[in-house]
Amino acid sequence: MPSALTTAENQGIPPPAAGRAARSRPGRLGRPLRLAALIGAAVGLAGVLATQVAVQHQPGFLVSGPALLYLTMLWWALGLITAALLVLAAPRRLAVALLLAATVAVHAVALTHGPRLSDDLYRYAWDGRVQAAGIDPYHYGPLAPELAGVRDGWLFPDSAGCTADHPRPHCTRLNYPRAHTIYPPVAQAYFTAVHFLPGPPREHKLQLYASLTSLALVGLLMKMLAARGRDPRLAAFYALTPLAGLDVGSDAHVDVLGALLALSAIAVLTSPTAAMSPPRGRVWRAGALLGAAVAVKLYPVLLLPAMAGRGRRTRPVSLLCAAGAVIGLTYLPHVLAVGTGVLGFLPQYLNVEGYDQGSRFLLLAGAGIHGTAAKAVAAGVLAAVTAAVLRSDPDLVPVERAALWLVGAAFLTATPAQPWYGILLAALAVLAGRLEWLAVTAAAYPLYISLFTSLPGDAWTLRVGSYAIAAIIVLAAALTRSIRRGGAGGSLGRRRPFRRLLPESG
Repeated sequence: MPSALTTAENQGIPPPAAGRAARSRPGRLGRPLRLAALIGAAVGLAGVLATQVAVQHQPGFLVSGPALLYLTMLWWALGLITAALLVLAAPRRLAVALLLAATVAVHAVALTHGPRLSDDLYRYAWDGRVQAAGIDPYHYGPLAPELAGVRDGWLFPDSAGCTADHPRPHCTRLNYPRAHTIYPPVAQAYFTAVHFLPGPPREHKLQLYASLTSLALVGLLMKMLAARGRDPRLAAFYALTPLAGLDVGSDAHVDVLGALLALSAIAVLTSPTAAMSPPRGRVWRAGALLGAAVAVKLYPVLLLPAMAGRGRRTRPVSLLCAAGAVIGLTYLPHVLAVGTGVLGFLPQYLNVEGYDQGSRFLLLAGAGIHGTAAKAVAAGVLAAVTAAVLRSDPDLVPVERAALWLVGAAFLTATPAQPWYGILLAALAVLAGRLEWLAVTAAAYPLYISLFTSLPGDAWTLRVGSYAIAAIIVLAAALTRSIRRGGAGGSLGRRRPFRRLLPESG
């Protein structure tokens, strides 16, 4: 039976001594420069918060001016620069304290204003209220007469105008008011819990609990980075970006809960201490957490091949059964109540977004591939990446990197317009040490904002170009890393096995 040390290595986690060495290795910068980096990080944080306030106070809601895009991309630049300075800064403890203070500050500022880029949180509040009234959320659309008693003046400022044959504009804060909900059952349970939990009124309550979930995600990232012998301050590359402050803090997107559950599944599966416990129980817990993540937002299902294909100790059948059991059990009460109605708005959503027609794949469209051909190419790309993940050596490709390949490939082929989908991708990029993938998460902002705002120039070129630039950055980073490995005297795969022959210390 392999030792816990060998098992940890198989999962991409350095042995304890290697972890201590990585954490204690002196930085390349001298102490004066590292102190200057700390001061620069403090200045950068002030810039991030000032930019966040400016984004919040742009005129209009959803529809705004070009300044909204410029400020959002400035936030991205300042956030990444500040995160890099925090990683370089010394004293280390003070830099960690500054990161934690910055993370809290970003979410505190978000609570001072309403949502900025999205009105989805109003649907969250509605679904929670409907369930609190004892009604299945998949049963009726918000304008159904059966729900008239649930409506209030906040979510339905003009309730009478909504019940007309042709509802008046702005009679409700909910988007797609005739559509059944699209959100899976664990997300629905979260909405109901938030409804009953104490907190500030209206939008700010959902923002508060989304922010707390985001803080938990940052804490988990820091813990997992430290367990891998890497700098926990790298979590700043998520915590200081618009993903955390805008999409979670201001707009309260439930995607952060899915990301937290997905990373928790990876943490359980790869924990060095968990490696000494019975594998079956560990794998079942990891599978259950991943199943819960899928039942928050469907796309964490992309992690299944990455987690199931990590060797014999992963017990892929157990993991798949655990994930499937959680998904099935959470859907079961709703299926019994409404049957196929649990699909909600999903089929219409795929049509609205252009995936049914194959017109939504921007990079493929930019290459002249449209319609059925685009769908076939996208499916082929995902199939090829999945096969590569399943065939990869777990000694060389840890779970988080395999998961990043899958989620990243899906984003580059599907090119989603919703920036908040990138929360999971960003967390995986930080954990896997592949920060270039943050460019893909940032690429969604020009696309999304251009849908509601008139920008100078050609909108189509901007949308395709943003994802094309992100793809180039990812490919350039991969090529540079491959060249450096080759120049170092051979591939990592030929050097890595000798680590097991080294003593644990000294």
